[in-house]
Amino acid sequence: MSPQSVAGIAFGAEGARVTAPRLDPQTGSAFAATRSVVFAGDRIILASMEGLRRVEGASIPERVYEVLSFDVRTGEVKDRSEVYAFGSLKVFATNDGHAIISGRKLMQLTPDLKDAGSFDNGNKSWRVENISPDGSTLGNATNPGFELIDARTFQSVRLSDLPTTETSLSSRAIVSDSPRWIKDYPNAKSFITLTDEKGQHLIFHGDCGGRPQFLRNDRILTATCKAARILDTQGNVLRTITFHGSVAFAGVSQNGKRFALQVGSRPERFVVYSTDTGEPVAQVAPDEQPQAQSWTAFSPDGTMIVVGSPLKLTLYRLP
Repeated sequence: MSPQSVAGIAFGAEGARVTAPRLDPQTGSAFAATRSVVFAGDRIILASMEGLRRVEGASIPERVYEVLSFDVRTGEVKDRSEVYAFGSLKVFATNDGHAIISGRKLMQLTPDLKDAGSFDNGNKSWRVENISPDGSTLGNATNPGFELIDARTFQSVRLSDLPTTETSLSSRAIVSDSPRWIKDYPNAKSFITLTDEKGQHLIFHGDCGGRPQFLRNDRILTATCKAARILDTQGNVLRTITFHGSVAFAGVSQNGKRFALQVGSRPERFVVYSTDTGEPVAQVAPDEQPQAQSWTAFSPDGTMIVVGSPLKLTLYRLP
C-alpha cells in the first residue's frame, strides 16, 4: 500500500514575530522536534526561542521562549506569553486539553495560556523530558530513581529507586536504550530495557535499534538504520518496516492509532502509519527544509498533523 500524499494549509507565520534565516535554526534537534508544538483543545501551542536574557538572581543568562497559541480553524495567533528556561523548553499535550511546559519549572497551561498549576518537587532534583503517548503521565528522573507524575493532578508515584534514564514512557512503565547489558551480550549494539513496578527487564537486543518509543501501553517502536520495528512489551517483533534511507520517529496520536516517521532528510517527508497494521496511511512533504527534523504533532484522534517550525507551520488533515 502506497501512502496518500496530503496537501496542507500554512498558517500563523506572520503572527509569530519570528525573524530568522530560511534554514530555521530551531529545527536542529530531532529530540526537540516532538517536544516543541502540541494540540491543546481547539488550539495549537508552540514554544519559540527568542534569545538569552539575564534575570535578576540568576548566575547565568536564561533562555527566553515566546509561547504562542493558534486557533486550529483559522491559524490566527490568539494568545502569547514569555517563559524562561535554563536549557531547552519542552511542550507536552495532556489528555484533557491542556499543555505542559517543562522549563525552569513544570507548569500546566490552558489552551489560551492561562496558568493552571505547577509541580511542587519539594526542592528535590527533577527532570521531565517525556509524556506517555496517551497524554496521561509525565516521567520524572529524580537522580537516582524515577517517578510517574499524573499530568492532570501532578501527583507522583515512585516507579524505581535504581539509577534510571528513559527514552519514552507509558502510563505504567519506561523504556531506555541503555547499554548496561553489554557484558551479557558483547556482540550486540542495541538494547531495549523496560522498567516497571517489577523491576528492570531486557526485552530486546540486536545490531541496530535506536531510541525506543512507546506508541501505546502495549506497543513500542524503534526506528533507525533504514528500518522501523513495532514490538510488544515482551520484546516480540510484530512488524518490521524497511526503508532505503534514514528514518526517525516523528510522533504518535494520543489514541494510539497512528504514528509518524521522518523518512529521508533531503528532501524531508513524513509518512503516517497505522499502529495496528504497520501500513502507511498518508505522507506529507514540508516546503521548508530543516537542519535536522521539522517539528511535528498529531491531534489527539490522529486526524490532523501539524508540521513545521516558528517560520512556517502547516496543518494537514489526514484521510
